[in-house]
Amino acid sequence: MADRVIFRERAIQAYRQGTEKDFVPRLTLRPVIVCLWLLLAVLIVTTALAWFIRVPTYVGAQGTILQNDARSGRSGGTTAAALFLPADQPAHLRVGQAVHARIGSSGPSASGAVVRVEPGVISPDAARAKYRYEPGADTVRQPWTVAIVRLRQSLPPATYGGSILTARVETGSQRLVTLFTGLGNPVGGAS
Repeated sequence: MADRVIFRERAIQAYRQGTEKDFVPRLTLRPVIVCLWLLLAVLIVTTALAWFIRVPTYVGAQGTILQNDARSGRSGGTTAAALFLPADQPAHLRVGQAVHARIGSSGPSASGAVVRVEPGVISPDAARAKYRYEPGADTVRQPWTVAIVRLRQSLPPATYGGSILTARVETGSQRLVTLFTGLGNPVGGAS
């Protein structure tokens, strides 16, 4: 009885053949795969655009609207202002750079351009004496670089002369991709 096999030989061979086949289950549908490839394509295009698109860079400054025409170099119907920037900024300042300013905390906006960058730096006391600039309590008392700006809007000196303004000087541009955290300044960054 021990020699008697209870299974047929063909049944055993069929069972062995069935267990040798690899079975790979299909876990994703074709539309999901297509959507993932489209998402990858959008990500690549967005990264390429972020690499090639440049955005302006600005330096913040505070200043005052000048009252004296001779000191400001004003001509015609324009208004001049003196901007006080940190002493390490003269390398970024050039004549002709765009300036966007707001007079006071809620006053009118004005735009203009840098017409002159004063050589050297100036102390807070010298700024007070020469330009009648009285910075607020929140302003750091440090040496400044002075840029004279010609505003396009004509502002009456009797009303706005000596007013404090907050400005942004456009100093160049940088790649959009550098604004994302962790990417730093890649080759060919700010200019």
